[in-house]
Amino acid sequence: MAWVHVDSAALGDRVLDLYERDGVYMIRVDGWELMNGAYHESEDRLGELAARLARSPDPEVLVGGLGLGYTLASLVRHLGGAGRITVAELSEAVIRWFDRYTRPRSLGARSAGIRHGDVLAVAAEGSGFDIILIDVDNGPEPLSATGNATLYGASGLGTLRRALKADGILMVWSAFEDRDFVARARSAGFSPASLPVFRPGRAEPFHLVYVLSASPFLPDELDRFGLQPL
Repeated sequence: MAWVHVDSAALGDRVLDLYERDGVYMIRVDGWELMNGAYHESEDRLGELAARLARSPDPEVLVGGLGLGYTLASLVRHLGGAGRITVAELSEAVIRWFDRYTRPRSLGARSAGIRHGDVLAVAAEGSGFDIILIDVDNGPEPLSATGNATLYGASGLGTLRRALKADGILMVWSAFEDRDFVARARSAGFSPASLPVFRPGRAEPFHLVYVLSASPFLPDELDRFGLQPL
């Protein structure tokens, strides 16, 4: 069964397209697949890891990127009703699609504060986040919007660092390794680590999560969460 085009929307100089096939949705940017509801293990794992890494029993969480909503659904599920979640989404269309089409059934009636805007602008408004998740591109380089380059540069990392609590954690999803990004994160005051993520039955990781702590990792955290120091 072929994918059926549902809607298009401009995002700066990019074009986002929503497709549907047998009740499953996919978003492409300029023809490149950005996210696909047929396989969302990475989003599930990202939300789970964020909930486990939170050093507060009632964490304040900022999610950069709504996408198809699977990261949010996983985060809500694994927090078990605790904490407060804010989602910053740059595209009004993605928010509209979420409300009309793509909201995961697993999210049920539970909700978060979804804001239309740049995650850096939302982050700059406060300094009390326990966790910030960035899942807007395929790694620490701009794909969905050219302006996202600021997110992964020195100034953006500095803004995100200041938005965290003293022991807060920044998490960045990536389909590839980026040593320059790690170096910039370290210069911004983060203790960097990574977590390889595997698909069931596969020996090689298919992506990784950069886990950047605003304070040094506790002695048992690296082993407990399977993190690799960088």
